[in-house]
Amino acid sequence: MRKGMVILFLSGVLAFTLSGCGGQVEQLEILDSPSPGTSLSYVDASKYDDDLNGLCKYMLDNQLVIGEPVEMSYKEIGAIGGFRYRFKFDGGTVQAEFYEFDMDNLDEKGNDCVNSVKEKGYFTVLGNDAPAYLNGKYMMIYTDSDKDEVNTARKEEIEKVFSNFKN
Repeated sequence: MRKGMVILFLSGVLAFTLSGCGGQVEQLEILDSPSPGTSLSYVDASKYDDDLNGLCKYMLDNQLVIGEPVEMSYKEIGAIGGFRYRFKFDGGTVQAEFYEFDMDNLDEKGNDCVNSVKEKGYFTVLGNDAPAYLNGKYMMIYTDSDKDEVNTARKEEIEKVFSNFKN
């Protein structure tokens, strides 16, 4: 009897412990695809502050990203600020990161990062190559798990709009 109660108790503890290991699945917001043939128009960049927050608001208002930004560990690449958006678009998971650099006061990490993106179109961080785009003091990293025609066109569109910010 005593042995049965101990087994029952331990089974309950095990079940409780395992239920906590499941973790919470991240629920990503979905950015709607524009209807085919829709002519896209964008908000004028001159209405936004020339800083990282202005860039992020510009991208949000142009419906190129969605959700709440997460602050990134920007000092690892020599930036002065950085935010990431993660969302779903046309079946793919998208991650858009935006960074700002103080181009007049780049440290060694920042100088290496910016020069690498200028020369190669990517930089290396923690042993991984990250394709990136520069626009003056801003850098964007855009990755999409889906490479179909709609997602590729969207990536090209966001690159174009990003390059028009304060440039």
